[in-house]
Amino acid sequence: MIYKNSQSELALSFETAKDRSQFIPYFSLGDPDYEFSIEWASAIIDGGADVLELGIPFSDPVADGPVIQRAFTRAFKNPFSMDKIFSTTRTIKDRYPKIPLVYLTYFNPIFHMGMDGFLKSSKESGISGLIIPDLPFDSNESKELFSKAEKYEVDLIHLITPATERKRIELMKKNSSGFVYYVTSFGVTGERTGFSTDLEERIQWVRKEMKLPVCAGFGISTPEQADKISKFSDGVIIGSSIQRIIEENAGNPSECKNKLTDYCLSIRRAMR
Repeated sequence: MIYKNSQSELALSFETAKDRSQFIPYFSLGDPDYEFSIEWASAIIDGGADVLELGIPFSDPVADGPVIQRAFTRAFKNPFSMDKIFSTTRTIKDRYPKIPLVYLTYFNPIFHMGMDGFLKSSKESGISGLIIPDLPFDSNESKELFSKAEKYEVDLIHLITPATERKRIELMKKNSSGFVYYVTSFGVTGERTGFSTDLEERIQWVRKEMKLPVCAGFGISTPEQADKISKFSDGVIIGSSIQRIIEENAGNPSECKNKLTDYCLSIRRAMR
């Protein structure tokens, strides 16, 4: 399928993947510090990441569960600045120029910097897309951000949940690009054992309606889950399980890197 905005780095990544579902791991920058974040990124990419999602620490992460909340708390023990976020991102991109990078951020940092300033710095840092959980797609801010993001060639990725009405999904097409982040279950991020029963049907409908790749996230943690969901999704997003490895092993960086790579390899090998 030829997707909208087919020249963006994310679109090209999905188009060249053909029948391969993309593995999109997530972790928070700054946990336990920014120098180690570069090492975690290397370990995760070596484990088979196709796209890397980087979290910007935020004090009130309403969409995130306890594992990622604790990661943000640890990150804030370091001196925080957006300059440090951008420079760390640029180092990762320089090391792995072929891997698209995406920020997951809440709207506050974008508002604080100004949309143009944030988008310009993100693009210069190597970012291909933005996921903003607390920004409704039909808000004036979202519409303005989408218009500006197009100029900077940065995709604006929206979330769809099992409760999102079809009418809203149809309206979402106007200011969405890159891919659709399909939330597999209700609630905040975190590992789960089950997902909505009509998940496959919903993802197939969303893909047809949005004409964008649809990647599934929230709660996926095991190779078995990744295998099952990758059969009908364009990508699998995993965050909390990766962040838990960092939480439990960061005191031994070499072991932490090995566990991150091994875990990511187990997911990537299980996926379509």
